[in-house]
Amino acid sequence: MLDVNLTAHHRTCHARTPGMIERRWGRIVNIGSVNTRAGRSNLVAYSTAKAGMLGLTPSLARELGPYGICVNTVMPGAIQVEAENALPARHRARPENQIKRQCVPRRGRPDDVVALVALVALVAFLVGPSASFITGQSVHVDGGWLLH
Repeated sequence: MLDVNLTAHHRTCHARTPGMIERRWGRIVNIGSVNTRAGRSNLVAYSTAKAGMLGLTPSLARELGPYGICVNTVMPGAIQVEAENALPARHRARPENQIKRQCVPRRGRPDDVVALVALVALVAFLVGPSASFITGQSVHVDGGWLLH
């Protein structure tokens, strides 16, 4: 879990940044999880790995900012996906309980995140030149599950 959800991000960032440093421009957008701040029983390794993104993102932002490189994280909440049906029952949150914790009273759908990423263009914005003064941030896409 740590290798896939944290170590791989760290290695990928460090593998790609030399070219960004040379160009003195670059954007890194990590995909985290709302479980970082909410926690979830039986998902300790996953939540811990994703929490590592909250250390990786601002640290890389400080390290790479002088080279014109911005680093941010998008943190989706509970998005209903087909793959969750294959999880053991103890790892699946009851949808009704999840919805009660959110301001938007429905499950997140894949197109909520896809639309944000592809159509509404949060990630496209973050990787573009207009986001040159946004770095080290975490943006939640979670229906108001966590308010901060």
